[in-house]
Amino acid sequence: MPCWMPLPWPPDVAEKLKISTSGQGPELVLLHGWAMHSGIWGGLVDSLSSEFRVNLVDLPGHGVNRHVPLSRNLHEVAGQILASVPPAVWIGWSLGGLVTLAAAMLQPDKVQKAIMVAATPSFAWQPHWDCGVDGASQRAFSDGLDNNPVDTLAQFWQQCFGVEGVEESLRLLGKSSVTDDLPARDDLQAGLHLLYGNDLSVKLDTCRVPALFLGGSRDRIVRAESFTRAADLTPEAEAHLLRAAGHAPFITHRDRFLAIMRGFLMGEKAA
Repeated sequence: MPCWMPLPWPPDVAEKLKISTSGQGPELVLLHGWAMHSGIWGGLVDSLSSEFRVNLVDLPGHGVNRHVPLSRNLHEVAGQILASVPPAVWIGWSLGGLVTLAAAMLQPDKVQKAIMVAATPSFAWQPHWDCGVDGASQRAFSDGLDNNPVDTLAQFWQQCFGVEGVEESLRLLGKSSVTDDLPARDDLQAGLHLLYGNDLSVKLDTCRVPALFLGGSRDRIVRAESFTRAADLTPEAEAHLLRAAGHAPFITHRDRFLAIMRGFLMGEKAA
């Protein structure tokens, strides 16, 4: 069963990641999801950079950091990013949310607050965490990625953004199709291993970073009840469910997303 495995700190980071920054103010780190890159945040950057110094981070194996292999060890990935950015508020979406949560547990002095967007502490089903994806579905997705990547990725994109949001997501990512400019096959599979091979739910009570689990009521990838359950298990956490939003609420419900984010950072309870 996937479990939390301690990693000697600091990890051996051979190369710092390339980070794109913009704006002035408190430091903010943004982490994208599986098979994408930081361009997915493009609809928010102008607004955020008027208030924060925004650090756009491409995960190893993705975007401008494709030259850095993506480790299958979640703690190594979190450590690479921690070593590459200043102390900051972190916002992570989907896989980026899982990395954000791991980073908050590893170095709470460098993660000032953590917002996990459409993310769960365990994307895989566990006996104690039934919000995750079952083993058969995990294998089917991994096999589909190897054997029929076009249809598998097209279905995944629709689950993430809805049929009506696929075009906007491709525009933000600068892609002509869902299979255009993908990470290498090994990095895609490493990303799936990170998603399905880690269970942070058993250690949520050790997280001392103020946290927000933010998701959509119509998310087709992460079950809506997981956000409240994760927050209930985390000492300084709250949850907010955006009605009618799916897996990418920062795109489909941009203004409401920003209002909730700002309220959390100012210490206000999400309404």
